[in-house]
Amino acid sequence: MNRVIDLLKVHRWLVLIAVLSLLLKLAFLLQGAIVNPDAATYIAAAEKYSQGLFNEGLCYYRMPFYPLLLAGIHAVVPDWIAAGRALTVVPLWLTLFPLYGLTRRLFSHQSALWTALLFAVLPTFNASCADIKRDPLFLLFSVTALLFLVLFFQQHRKRQIVWFSLFAVCATLTRIEGVLLPVIALVAVPFCSQRHGKKKMLVTAGIGLVVVPLIMALVLWGFEKMGLRTTSRLTEVTSWGKNLMNLKLFAGYQRLMEALKTFQHTLPRADLHNNLIEVTRHYAPLIYLIGLTEMVVKGIFPTSLLGLWGQRWRNREEMIPERRLLGLMWLGFILLNVLFNLTRNFTTERYLWIPMVLTLPWVGEGVRLWWQRYETRKLVALLIVGILCLAPLSKSVVAATRFQDQTVVEAGRWLKQYDPQQQLGVYYNDRRLPLYAERISDVTKVGSLNSLRRSAKRNRKVELVALYLSRKKNEDSTIPGFETVKEFCGKKKIVIILKRRA
Repeated sequence: MNRVIDLLKVHRWLVLIAVLSLLLKLAFLLQGAIVNPDAATYIAAAEKYSQGLFNEGLCYYRMPFYPLLLAGIHAVVPDWIAAGRALTVVPLWLTLFPLYGLTRRLFSHQSALWTALLFAVLPTFNASCADIKRDPLFLLFSVTALLFLVLFFQQHRKRQIVWFSLFAVCATLTRIEGVLLPVIALVAVPFCSQRHGKKKMLVTAGIGLVVVPLIMALVLWGFEKMGLRTTSRLTEVTSWGKNLMNLKLFAGYQRLMEALKTFQHTLPRADLHNNLIEVTRHYAPLIYLIGLTEMVVKGIFPTSLLGLWGQRWRNREEMIPERRLLGLMWLGFILLNVLFNLTRNFTTERYLWIPMVLTLPWVGEGVRLWWQRYETRKLVALLIVGILCLAPLSKSVVAATRFQDQTVVEAGRWLKQYDPQQQLGVYYNDRRLPLYAERISDVTKVGSLNSLRRSAKRNRKVELVALYLSRKKNEDSTIPGFETVKEFCGKKKIVIILKRRA
């Protein structure tokens, strides 16, 4: 007990930051926000797993690791949404600790505290607490794996590479992007280790990283014994590799460029060189990269650039090789997102969580350098720190107290009361509607507005259609043979329940 008290005293600032982080996340939970659409997919799969229907669960989602964890938490937390949110909030909160440890070993104790504080108050991560998604768990596994990899570089203990392998496997089972962790780790050995013993470390790391596919094979074998036969998306990785080699991976990108070339001829001066569309086509990958960088800056909050600016005062003689690992990982995940842009023509903020978090240690070190430089001028130092920390904190607080549209929740509860025995056939255009109506198996009946019109007209078993629409877009909600029976109006969204005419 005395040891615990001593540890709390030594790390009292980290404890206070952890408490602040937890309070902010609980505030987002209490605001009553609705969950993200993917939540219904994960819960539908988890419900089947909890019933022992493993192959049925795979019909909802192909990677079973996350839904299986969700099903396990549901055994303790009976409400599915509460269980899913627990699997979001707890990993997000726990990520604070390996991030602190990673920064402390690469920079300093003060830098680690500033990094932890920034991670605790950033609205990007706090606003995700009400959602049910894999990214917080993937972030926790990835950052913890990086921590053990840094420890291996610094202490040369074989057990640390084994721990890294375990967490890298868990990250890969959560999101397929986790395969980058062991690949970049092996590449990082010659760049991030000390000069002496580099060959020995490379051999040890190479042997140790063999553990990753072995553990993965063992886990997949275990899933197969449970009846989960199509459990892995690793075939997508090999498929991407083959298509990358024969350039078929960029077929969609080439079609997009051809469409832009066709569109170019509809604009003035299209026949002249260096027009807007021509420049866009030629520099599309660079434009994608600029867009990704902008998303990272927004994610870590623009004021964090002030912390990065403080890096110009760093002592280059104190640079340690292990810091290059952050740069290599950052570059690897950014390039993956560029590749995703080129193949799918989009990316989303949560795909960039790893680059965002890997930028924070440099920001934390920059804040320390600002504080050190202006330590004698307290007012300037407090002003800089206030801008860096209070700005994202205030935005998190405002977002946590903002009113949330409850139309989906109200519509779901009404539908549950209207058809308590679930005897009516219902179609939806949003996956959250069957979730809040406690008709989770109906997730497979979700489609686009146009497909619902065709299906509802053709399938006589469909009695109700629940539509979640934007009020600004003024979307057409009419379906031949159906009439409006109930409407739920919010500020921006509206839910319309249509019933088949007798």
